[in-house]
Amino acid sequence: MKRVLLISLFSLVFALALTGCGGSTSNPPLQTTGTSATIAFGDAPLDAVVKFEMNVSVITLTGVSPTTTTGNLLAKPVEFEFSHAAGTLEPVSLANIPAGSYSGATMTITGAEMTVVNGTTPTKIPVTLSSNTATITFAANITVGTTPLFVNFDLDLANSVVLNGTPITSATVTPKFTVTSTSTPAAGNEGNEGDDNGGIEDVHGTVSAITAPNFTITTTSGASIVFVTDANTKFKDGITQLSDLKVNDIVEVDGVTKADGSKLATKVEREGGQNGEELEGLISALDSPLTKITIAHQFDSTGSSSTAPVTVDVTVNASTVYSVRADKLSATGTFDATHIGKGQRIEADAASSTAPITATKVKLREQAVFGTVATTPAPTATSFTINVSATSAFGKLSGATTVAVTVANGGNLSVAPTAGATIRARGLVFFNAGAYTMTATKGDNKD
Repeated sequence: MKRVLLISLFSLVFALALTGCGGSTSNPPLQTTGTSATIAFGDAPLDAVVKFEMNVSVITLTGVSPTTTTGNLLAKPVEFEFSHAAGTLEPVSLANIPAGSYSGATMTITGAEMTVVNGTTPTKIPVTLSSNTATITFAANITVGTTPLFVNFDLDLANSVVLNGTPITSATVTPKFTVTSTSTPAAGNEGNEGDDNGGIEDVHGTVSAITAPNFTITTTSGASIVFVTDANTKFKDGITQLSDLKVNDIVEVDGVTKADGSKLATKVEREGGQNGEELEGLISALDSPLTKITIAHQFDSTGSSSTAPVTVDVTVNASTVYSVRADKLSATGTFDATHIGKGQRIEADAASSTAPITATKVKLREQAVFGTVATTPAPTATSFTINVSATSAFGKLSGATTVAVTVANGGNLSVAPTAGATIRARGLVFFNAGAYTMTATKGDNKD
C-alpha cells in the first residue's frame, strides 16, 4: 500500500498548492451522508489475460433531477485486479448514497496494468487508456431509499480491450461496465446472501485496527472494511478469538451483510503475521522434484502496484502444507506436492516477505475456465467437459485441451451446458496424472 500512500501525499501537496494559487482540484469531495451502500467490482474477463489491474480514484453517481450527482463514493483510491474475480464480486468501498434516482456513473481511472501469456511466458504489456474517464449509463435507473444496498460494477473486459500484435505487444482499453443494484436482505436472511447482495467470501487484507468486537482490514485493493464479530464467528489457523489478532496480521475473511448494512465476519483465518506475505496467481512453472513454484502474479498482501513482479518464485519444502477450501464446497480432488499443475490458481502464504519467499501454506483457489461444451461425453446439468481455447492463458500455461467439470452441490449454473455452447465455469481446478478436472460452483456464458 506504499504506492497509494505516496499518491495520497502528492495529491495533498498538489491540492494545497492549487488552493494557495486560488485554484481547486477537479475531484469531487467524499460523499459522507446518505444510505449505507457497498460498492463492489467484478469481471467478465478476457481469457487471454492473466492479470488486469485498474487504478480508480473517483466514482460518482449521476442524479436524475431533482436528485443531484453524488460526491466521491471512494474514501481513497482503489487498485483492483479483475481477472481473479471472474464470475464473482468483491467489495471495494463502503459508501453513502443520498436517497433519490440515478441514471449512470462516472469513474476516474488513473492507470492500468496487464499481463498476458505469449507462448508459455507471462508477459507484462503496456496499456493505453482511451480516456481517464469512464461514463456509464445504467440499463435502468437505480433508486436509493433508506434500505442499505449494493452497487455492483461488472467490468466487461472482453469488450473493453483490444490486444495488439502477434505475439501480443500492447493493449488499448476503453472500460465498459454493467452496473446493477440490489438491496441488502432483511434481518434473518443473511445466510441466503449472494456475492451481489451481501455475501462476502475470501476477502483478503491486513488488520489495521481492532476495537472489540470489531476489527478493520485494509484489503488488497486498498478498501477499508469494518467487520463485526459475535459468538458464532469462527477463528482459524492459530487464532481462536478476536484477542488473538494483532494489527498488521494478514487475514482472510468470510462474512455476511446485516440488515443495517454492517459486515458480520463469519470466519476469520490468519494467513500470516506482521512480517509475512500472501500472494495469489496462476502457476506458470514447476520444477521436479518439487522445490519451487513460479506464479504469474495477480495480487499480494503488500498491495498490487506498478512495481509488482510479473512472476514470483515460491520455495516449498517438506513442511509446506497444501490445502483446499473444502469448507466452501464439496470438492472432489486431491491437491498436494504430487497433484499440482501449471495453470492452477493458488495462494502462497509465508512467514517472511524476504524474496524468494518460503511457503508455509499453499492453497488451491477458485478460478474461471472458458471454452465450449464438448459433445462427448454427453453434457448434463451436473457434469460436462469444456474444450479449452488454445489462446487462453489457462490453455497456454497448462497445455490442457479439455477440463472435465463436476458441478458442486449447491452450485449455480445460469446457463444449461449444451454441446457446442460457450461457457465460463468458476471453481477449483485439480490436476492428476496430466489431466485437469474442475469442481464448479458457478457457470455462465459470459466471455
